[in-house]
Amino acid sequence: MKRAAAALPVFASWALGQDTPIYQYSPATVLGCECVSECKESPFAGCFAAPICKVKDKKCTKGTASWSLPLGSHDYCSFPEYKPYEELTGQQKQKLLWNRISQNTTAGRYPAALSVLTGLMGESVQVSFESQSDIFPGSRIKYIHSVGAVAPINWESLTSKYGGLFGSGSENGFVRFSSAAEPGKSGFTPGIGLKLLRDGRTSSNFVAMPSLDGQPCEESNFFSRDFTTHIKPPSNFGLKLIAQKFWQASYCPLMVGTSDFADGQKGKFPFELVLRPVVKVECPCEDYAQCLKNLESDLMPGQAVFDVYAIEKPGAAEELIGKIRIGEHAPTTTTFGDEQLFFKHQYMEDDFQLQPEWLDAIDSKEECGMKGVTTTPPKAEKGCHSPFDGMLQTDHEVIV
Repeated sequence: MKRAAAALPVFASWALGQDTPIYQYSPATVLGCECVSECKESPFAGCFAAPICKVKDKKCTKGTASWSLPLGSHDYCSFPEYKPYEELTGQQKQKLLWNRISQNTTAGRYPAALSVLTGLMGESVQVSFESQSDIFPGSRIKYIHSVGAVAPINWESLTSKYGGLFGSGSENGFVRFSSAAEPGKSGFTPGIGLKLLRDGRTSSNFVAMPSLDGQPCEESNFFSRDFTTHIKPPSNFGLKLIAQKFWQASYCPLMVGTSDFADGQKGKFPFELVLRPVVKVECPCEDYAQCLKNLESDLMPGQAVFDVYAIEKPGAAEELIGKIRIGEHAPTTTTFGDEQLFFKHQYMEDDFQLQPEWLDAIDSKEECGMKGVTTTPPKAEKGCHSPFDGMLQTDHEVIV
C-alpha cells in the first residue's frame, strides 16, 4: 500500500464554483515530522501494522522519531481530514462523490486467490480505522470486498432513544454491496459498507456482514441473512489467518463500533446493529457479474432494503430503530467505488471507552476472538507482538 510523497489530488467535476478536491494528501506523521519518502508499510516497523515514512530530522514537532538500521529515522504516517472538503454540506459531498461513482461503471477485478493472503498480510489494517476521508489516501490493491455495487441511500430514523444520526436520520449517504471473497463453487460472502455524510465534518461509517464464512451457492439470495456489526468467529483456516491480521488494529476485530453515529455521546448508541433485509436479489455463485446486474436492476430508488434493529447492551432484545432505503439512483458497478471509495471502520474500543460495563458483560474470547480486550486498541509499534502467538497450533486463547 503505497502513498506518494507528493500531494495526491482527487478531483470531482461537479463544480462548487470550481473543481473541488475530495481529498488532497501530503504525507504527515504522528509526531509532526517532515517526510522525505513515500508512506508505505515495512516489516521492520510493526510488521506492516501501519505505514511509515523516512523523515528529514529525528527531532519533530511532537517528539523524537524512531530509528532503526534498515530504515534510519522514521515515523508512522497519519491521514488527517481534508478540511476544504469536510467543511461542505452532506448534500454537496454526496453530489461530488456520486459524480465520481457514476463516471465509470466498469467493475473492478478480484486479485488472484494466491495473492490475497500474502498481500493482505503486507498491508496495514490500521489505515482502515485511522484515515479521515471518504476516499482511500493513496493507491492500493483491494484484497477483500474487491468488487461491488454502490448506491445512494436514505436512513429513516424511527427512534428518539439514540443520538446523532441514529435520531436524525440522513438523506445523504451511500451503501456498497460486495462479496468479501470472489464467489465460486464454495459460495459467496455478502457484506456492506455504509456511509452517512455530515455537514461540516467527516462522515460516519460502519461495515456489516452476516458472517465471515459466507453462504453456500444454493442459498443464492444476497439478502437471505441478517447483516450485523458483530460477526461470529470464522471456521475456515484461511479466514482465521485473515482475522488474525486484524488484531494489529483492534483487540476486538470481530466487532466494529457505532458511537460515532451518535457523535460519541455516552448512552446514546447501541451495543450492536442488526440490518434485517426486506428484499431479495439472486446472486449466482459462478456468475458474479450477473449478481451485480441483479443488484442494479432489482433495487430501485426509494425501495427499502433493510430494517435496522439495535441491541442496546449485551444480552438485550432487538429494537426497530430505522429503515435504509435506496436513494435517488439505483446501485451501479463503479471503478471509483471499487478502487477509491473508502468506508472507515470504527474501533470497538471507542465504544468500550464510553460504555466500559459492556466489557464485563461479554465473553471476549468468544465474542471478540481473544482474551484481554481493553478500552484501548493496539499501538502500531506493537504490531509484531501478537497477543495469541501459537494459536494456530493450540487454538486455546483465541478463536478467530
